[in-house]
Amino acid sequence: MHWLDALFLLGLVAAYLLYRADVARRGRREGARGLYERHERSRMPAVIAEGRLVLSETYHRTDVPRRLGARFDQVFSGTDGLLYVVDTKRRRRRVVYGYDQIELSVQAAVLRHGRVPGGTGPVAPVGFIRIVCQGVVSYERVALLSDERLANLHARYFAVVRGQVQPCGPETPGACRKCAYLARCETGRRFVASGRRRAA
Repeated sequence: MHWLDALFLLGLVAAYLLYRADVARRGRREGARGLYERHERSRMPAVIAEGRLVLSETYHRTDVPRRLGARFDQVFSGTDGLLYVVDTKRRRRRVVYGYDQIELSVQAAVLRHGRVPGGTGPVAPVGFIRIVCQGVVSYERVALLSDERLANLHARYFAVVRGQVQPCGPETPGACRKCAYLARCETGRRFVASGRRRAA
């Protein structure tokens, strides 16, 4: 065999071995992804577990019922033909807060009224908060607010920011401590101070 033929044959064998290694690597990666997806879907409510993921990690806006924007973690087309919003939270306790309901409701409003690619269809009256707590994942069902309720909350928020309306304190001082408006909110400062005194 001529040395050029041997070199060509060696090149073919090397290319084949590289191809096989790449196929094996892709198979392992896709196998791990498939395993993760099957495991995750086994924890989901059936209506979305057997549905189809239509949006993931995208931002969209609408002007109805007010100017709103939403970053979607995930949107599923459920087995019932409705769109379900899902938002992930990492927490120390498995709890759903009022602002979770507002966040999901805003996402649903953007789906209903905005031009969202892939997000066409009727929107479910409930969404899900996916809570990751100490390594355990659970899906908590949340009833969504109406457009009218969102519009009222939107108006109240800006009235509070402009100082036209007095804010009401939240259920716990912790929410006030993290608020960006604490420095100019007398109610919040008073609430946080009273919470500190109670804790002392």
